[in-house]
Amino acid sequence: MTAELVWDHPTSDVPETGLSATRAAAPDELEAVACALGLISCPSLEVSYVIAPSGAGRYALSGTLRAQVVQACVVTLDPVTSAIEESFQAAFWPEEDIAPPRGGVLDLDETADPEPIVGGQIAVGRIVFERLAESLDPYPRKPGATLDLREAAPAGGAGGRPESPFAVLANIKTKR
Repeated sequence: MTAELVWDHPTSDVPETGLSATRAAAPDELEAVACALGLISCPSLEVSYVIAPSGAGRYALSGTLRAQVVQACVVTLDPVTSAIEESFQAAFWPEEDIAPPRGGVLDLDETADPEPIVGGQIAVGRIVFERLAESLDPYPRKPGATLDLREAAPAGGAGGRPESPFAVLANIKTKR
């Protein structure tokens, strides 16, 4: 569970025809999301989703998140604003129906493992938070920002060549 977005729905509130909802994060939730994800700020986060029963106490969640985030440029540290729109989906099953994790080789083509229904609650907020985190640019860059690399002047080695790192060790005298 994530403390940033506690958007849980009791399974008892989901009718046979499914439940549709739209939600916008409150200012304190936006601040918590920004802090948890290392953002400068998160001005907006809205989601629309559907929770549908899929039989045997299982549920399917699908929806779309829209967010505006402000990250620090990796070159200049100036603010970089991004708009994110991502769809998400997850299956929620009763905890007792979920097989224990298996070790071995990870199959990337495999479908995602189902999420547990804990205490009769479908944790929509956790799924939204995780999808937003996955969608962030890991290296945000302000348009036109460049890294100015300058060559270091060669150290005072013989003939203008850089001095060996071991040459410094040769100058160290042992204490007796």
